[in-house]
Amino acid sequence: MLQYLNLNGCPNLKSLPCLPSTLKELNVDWCTSLEKITFQSARFTLEKFDYEGCFKLCEIEGLFKLVSIAKLDEADLQHMRWIKAYQDHKVDLVGDVITEGRTFDIQMLFEYGIRSTYLQGIKDQSMMIHEYTSSSRYLSFHVPFHPKKNRILGLNVMFLYRSPDEEDRDMLPPLAKISNITKRITWVYNPVVFCEPRVDEDVVWLSYWPIGDLLDVGDEFQVIIFLDKKVLIVRECGASLVYMDDGNLEKGKENCETMKWEEVIGGDLSKFEVTKGGYYLCRIDFFQSRTADVLKKLFGDNSLYRDSRRWRPSSQPVSAVYPEVKAFRNPKRYKIEVELGVNFSSESETDKIGKAVSSLVGVESVSIRKEIQRLFVVGCIDPQAVATCVREFKKMVQVLTYIYYGNC
Repeated sequence: MLQYLNLNGCPNLKSLPCLPSTLKELNVDWCTSLEKITFQSARFTLEKFDYEGCFKLCEIEGLFKLVSIAKLDEADLQHMRWIKAYQDHKVDLVGDVITEGRTFDIQMLFEYGIRSTYLQGIKDQSMMIHEYTSSSRYLSFHVPFHPKKNRILGLNVMFLYRSPDEEDRDMLPPLAKISNITKRITWVYNPVVFCEPRVDEDVVWLSYWPIGDLLDVGDEFQVIIFLDKKVLIVRECGASLVYMDDGNLEKGKENCETMKWEEVIGGDLSKFEVTKGGYYLCRIDFFQSRTADVLKKLFGDNSLYRDSRRWRPSSQPVSAVYPEVKAFRNPKRYKIEVELGVNFSSESETDKIGKAVSSLVGVESVSIRKEIQRLFVVGCIDPQAVATCVREFKKMVQVLTYIYYGNC
């Protein structure tokens, strides 16, 4: 009957196996040795989940797995085994708190049954050879005829992008949109982490989609990448069909099934359906208040906004995007100290945040502690106004606590 588990700051904890499905809230912040979390059932119903400062965490069963290519053997990588040659290269991953405080070798991300990886600053672009290519962010093709013994296992997708300038920027992740026009099925994948390119240096995003059962001869497919054109440009995109004989195909399926994840592409993705036949695969609401508009661009005017609540899907309305705000309001404008969790990066960005918060009405003092990623603000203030101000610079902000000092 366990519903609430707080293990905040347990530095020797290495794993949490078979957590009960009754659990509603889990806090493992600053469990710096924690590597893996699993559940008794794939249908767990967590409502709140915090894992900041878990520098070794690489797998949350049912949500995602992020593992170094160096730790995977060729059997795990299957047709992507050639990536092993780049296992010692570094990559700048951002997006989720799981990336904070780490230096990454090239990683493989498992999410929704999709496998994806980023290659950064690699001049040898032999991996760019695909059946279908385009010098833009869009390509289209028809599934060709193939012998029955060479069954289709899935689809490889590649995007090559870069950032052309050195300006400070709040970068949004690139999204991949894959559509079977014939069957009227569309998936938009917004990965939990992505690679932030260095200036004038290419990043290759490779992903494998195990959708062979939905690829029939003659089907028309479209592949599109969506990104912030102000800070990123696409140099090339490509796609290739992956064929395997029956024996290897069954082995490949078995490897996928050992993950024991419920929400996988080609399976039950009803929680992520935003329009009929359209699925938005996302666990972090990068776009926040603009998400509804973004989904309209991706799926059309009939799309239904479903708030991802950062780490899992839900059907809550837009007003509940930041549920912590409801618990921390100050309608009578008492003098309080608000503590916020903020992922500070550069000194210039930190200064901008400090100056912006200091300019808010009622603020008396602002204190920043970068070593613990905290912002402390004192004054006759509304915590929501402070959080909104900070989110102009950093998308991932959390109101943690406040201390009551008295009347203003």
